[in-house]
Amino acid sequence: MAVCAFALLVQPVLAQTWLVRQRGTVLEIAYGSGSHFPQYAALHLDSSYFRMVYSPQSGWGTSMILMPAFWSGGRYYQGTPVTASWRTEGSDLLLLISGTIASLRVSLEVRLSPPAKNSFIARVRTLNVTGNIALDNRPAEAFKPVMLSSMHVSTTQWDARVAYVEGRIYDLPSSGWVIYPAKTGSRFGLIGGTSRWKTNAPTMEVVLRQPRALQVTGWVTYSTNPNDDNVGFWAASAQLLRAWQYTLRATVTHPVGR
Repeated sequence: MAVCAFALLVQPVLAQTWLVRQRGTVLEIAYGSGSHFPQYAALHLDSSYFRMVYSPQSGWGTSMILMPAFWSGGRYYQGTPVTASWRTEGSDLLLLISGTIASLRVSLEVRLSPPAKNSFIARVRTLNVTGNIALDNRPAEAFKPVMLSSMHVSTTQWDARVAYVEGRIYDLPSSGWVIYPAKTGSRFGLIGGTSRWKTNAPTMEVVLRQPRALQVTGWVTYSTNPNDDNVGFWAASAQLLRAWQYTLRATVTHPVGR
């Protein structure tokens, strides 16, 4: 009787992990294993703009501005250089980000969980806010701890198709207010998708944790250039906040329908 021996070839399973590298002023954040590390996020150190995608098949689209924006002394402040350090904690990646805008010094923690199927989540919270500013009297836009930045220049060229607050859809105008008067809410976002300009732009959703609700609205600056970030969509307070927390999610699934 012939005896046949079969050798089983067992492929080792490589643990997935984070890979962070800086290219110029951009911090590139990837997740994978072996030689395959697709990029899932980018932090622009010259402005604090933070972008996320839900999978390697997603296009880049809407950004979150991590540093607060505000009106003070008749001047608008938005975007500022930041420094960043990082470490892993369990399966999460922690980014520690600090920057100064006007006389306000802000330190934040951004906790990234491993990407799931068509979903990528960041949890953002303040660590320290020092300094003082006198805010202008500008309803629903005086102090913006949370702000999305995107592009919508026509019905066929956009990164964000529509906006939403608490399940209600709002079309993006060619210019002017997205919502007027502002709506009080804790869950809002910009819905992406595929346009003539961009394939698979992510839907970006914000869920406020602290404060539990703020005034939500946005503004569109008229433009015909698809390279312009002409859409701002934010949650605002009339007072300077010393602490805030929110969850940011990039997803292919539209959280709300018409």
